[in-house]
Amino acid sequence: MAWERKAYIKERSEELLGEVMSKFEEQTIDIVGTLGLRWEPLAMRFSDREDPRGDSSRRIRVCEAFDAVRREGSIIDFTKENCICPGGKHYLGLEPLPPEIVAGVWTKAYKAYGSIDTAVASVKKQPQPVKRGSHFILNPLRKSESDPDVVAFFLNPEQADRLLGLVSFNGAQPFAYYPVSNICSAISNTLVKGTSEINFLSSHSRKFAKWSPNELMVSMPFKDFELAVGNIDLSGYGSAVTGQPRV
Repeated sequence: MAWERKAYIKERSEELLGEVMSKFEEQTIDIVGTLGLRWEPLAMRFSDREDPRGDSSRRIRVCEAFDAVRREGSIIDFTKENCICPGGKHYLGLEPLPPEIVAGVWTKAYKAYGSIDTAVASVKKQPQPVKRGSHFILNPLRKSESDPDVVAFFLNPEQADRLLGLVSFNGAQPFAYYPVSNICSAISNTLVKGTSEINFLSSHSRKFAKWSPNELMVSMPFKDFELAVGNIDLSGYGSAVTGQPRV
């Protein structure tokens, strides 16, 4: 079910008894309230150590895990043992594969390219994933205990425009969209390029998870997310009062 911001604030206030919320809880409350999000942001980090809070027993695809975490508020600790999709293991750097093997998955399983040669040429043009740790830990941002590597949002186009507008308040730059992509490749691209990424949630991902046709995904480095939150009161994409342009 969708994350209830007001109910969470009330529940946590009663639990904390006057103590301060973590910065990740405060950031979640601020960005969800400002953009009117249905789903809270999710955080990802890589590590060579398991997260004792995480579920590492569930054998699952990456796209399924994102949907499960956003609905359950759970924590999933991915390794190459419990990630059951070859593409997911490749793009998250848990078990990188040669471009020819990745191209074969896109061509033979998903029929995304007309030939292996076309697929190989296309895959080689995309940012190549890098191994960053043996564990990929996925959780709601509010449950983070240290700064994550990437923050992801599932939102509608209007909310995505506002979110990226908040990031761009201190300067905007264009970025490439990679067709024939999925959630895990978007995370990889964000890490390799160090910039925000838009992903339209491919039809292949939609077969395994309950994405709305009106949803897309935006992923960004944590530094960009902190810029977005910091600009809420300053930017017209946030809560700053705007006027009508005049000539």
